[in-house]
Amino acid sequence: MHLVDKLTGTRTADQIAHWIQPYRQWVTRRLRPLLVRLMTPFGASHVLPDFLIIGAAKSGTTSMLSYLAQHPGIVPPKAKEVNFFSYSDHYRLGENWYRVHFPTRKYMEELSTRLGYPARTGEATPSMNINAYAINAHALVPHAKLIVILRNPVDRAYSHYQHQRRKIPREPLSFWDALQAETARTSQDLVKNQCEPDAVGQQLRRFGYCHKGKYIEQIEHWLQYYPREQIQIINFEQLAGDPQTVCNQSFRFVGLPPCQLAHYAPKNPGRYRQPMEDRCRNYLTDFFRPYNRRLFEFLGEDWGWPS
Repeated sequence: MHLVDKLTGTRTADQIAHWIQPYRQWVTRRLRPLLVRLMTPFGASHVLPDFLIIGAAKSGTTSMLSYLAQHPGIVPPKAKEVNFFSYSDHYRLGENWYRVHFPTRKYMEELSTRLGYPARTGEATPSMNINAYAINAHALVPHAKLIVILRNPVDRAYSHYQHQRRKIPREPLSFWDALQAETARTSQDLVKNQCEPDAVGQQLRRFGYCHKGKYIEQIEHWLQYYPREQIQIINFEQLAGDPQTVCNQSFRFVGLPPCQLAHYAPKNPGRYRQPMEDRCRNYLTDFFRPYNRRLFEFLGEDWGWPS
């Protein structure tokens, strides 16, 4: 019997790794900002991002960044989710703290010379529903290209819920109960998101299962700070079905030539076996109809979600 099996019974190494992942992520989220802070004095020599993947959460943003990073002209950040513009605790650390997450100006210049075209860098923090994100990003990187990936909000909400069930602290409610409790849980943060954006807490981030699927409201907020031509909106289903074509569109969008991807494996796919209850799906389908309708009118095309 394998040593892991001896120690854990029927658990495999993959199961153990999956079980400890939330704990590892919890430690990493708290240690990384402190470690990066030690490098902050050197931040002035680093570049700012050329593009931001701003959302939506649980819509393939990790996979998208991994695909884009396969391009020889794209240098990924030190961490996928820097959470600088959308988290006040990080934002107050200042511009140099943010810059340290990206390559140095010298490295980017040398890489651009070797390639014969300007290299790019960017990050993916899928928190587009936090109003401070757009405000703070525009103040520092107003010329950045924004990439938005949108998934059927019903499926996104359930994926978000399952993610919270794995995180620390763990979501204690059933999905149905969590949907019914969302308004009470997030009401204070929703007010802050409108009136005092930098003060938004964890309730909206953790439990905004419905709120995060109101895509058109979030896009309209970002359009107050960025012109439409700086925003690329991607259908999650198209990304999942044909990542090569979608990524070539994104390469052109950020100013790079096309590139053949070496692999298409999705990153951090959701792992849950229990299907969504019919009453939850019906509730969410009705809830999102008016927002989907407005989104499709804005896009000028219908993606097939109930509207």
